[in-house]
Amino acid sequence: MVPDLILRDRSRRAPATIGGRLDPGSNSLNALRLGLALLVLIAHAWELGGYGLQTKPLGPWAVAGFFCISGYLIALSRARGRGVGEFFARRAVRIYPAFLVVLVVVAFAFAPAASAFLGAGPWSPSAGALYVLRNAGLWIAQPTIPGMLADIPYPGVWNGSLWTLAFEFACYVVTGLLGCLAVRWGARITVALWAGAMTASVLSVLGLLPVPGTLATFATLLAFYLSGTLLFLGRDRVPVRPGLIMAAAAVVAAVAISGAPTAIAGPAMAYLVLSLGIVLPLRRIGARNDISYGIYIYAFPVQQMLALVLAERGVPVVVPLVLAIVVTVPLAWASWLFVERPAMRAHRRWSSRRRTAGLA
Repeated sequence: MVPDLILRDRSRRAPATIGGRLDPGSNSLNALRLGLALLVLIAHAWELGGYGLQTKPLGPWAVAGFFCISGYLIALSRARGRGVGEFFARRAVRIYPAFLVVLVVVAFAFAPAASAFLGAGPWSPSAGALYVLRNAGLWIAQPTIPGMLADIPYPGVWNGSLWTLAFEFACYVVTGLLGCLAVRWGARITVALWAGAMTASVLSVLGLLPVPGTLATFATLLAFYLSGTLLFLGRDRVPVRPGLIMAAAAVVAAVAISGAPTAIAGPAMAYLVLSLGIVLPLRRIGARNDISYGIYIYAFPVQQMLALVLAERGVPVVVPLVLAIVVTVPLAWASWLFVERPAMRAHRRWSSRRRTAGLA
């Protein structure tokens, strides 16, 4: 009895910090990512359905939340010391197989069906193959299949959500390099890079620095991502308190409402989403089956297909919104069950065999 009492007493005295309270194996971050993916879907419903741009700002903020969470969790993965090769292999396995499959599904299922039954324009196997091949490098070099989707509110683009994935992997590269450089420079290199990214983003938005659009976008996303990384580095010193959570939410809301450069809200956004991942009682959601990525990558083409049928028909926006969720969720489940989870399990088995062979 005494040892049990001691253990319970120690658990009560666990540090009330991000690092002390965020259990990597039991938290609500998967539920938050699911919510953020659905928020992107909701944000797109108005624009893709031809209802205006009322919810457009929601999408970028949801993406910012994704990047903050990734910045923390990917830094944690890098810190586990499995080696830079294993680190990049895990990151590639997590995002690339499902990415490649959705390209194929769009090119050889959605597009020909839309062409044959919905009047979406001409399709050919060669056009579908070119769409897959030109985008297979993760960078979306060709968002369209020529001649298709010309007469809908958001014309041409088959999957406008995929553009973030190249930036996401670029952030993984930054984390991989930071893990090597930190041996010599420690956390200072991360702080300097975060400050540089945030400054470049802010000055670009204010028109004070002529940064090309792609680099400006990367600077903004990197600022959010590294905000999560900085929170990881300070995880044992940053407390989790209701007052701080409300203050962080107020900062994010103020930046969003004022139209100020979004990157300045990076630290507040990171604190908000990571703290919610601790305090929200949603640990079971997504703990075994994480469909958030599937929702993110399939929602846009589903909504474009619905636009072919419903756009300018005068139906209320709730109709395509609900239908998009109903159709996208099963596709996300299929992506998880038949692509994402098998790919990760295969990689774990391969890594285990390789380590075993190395010890033999």
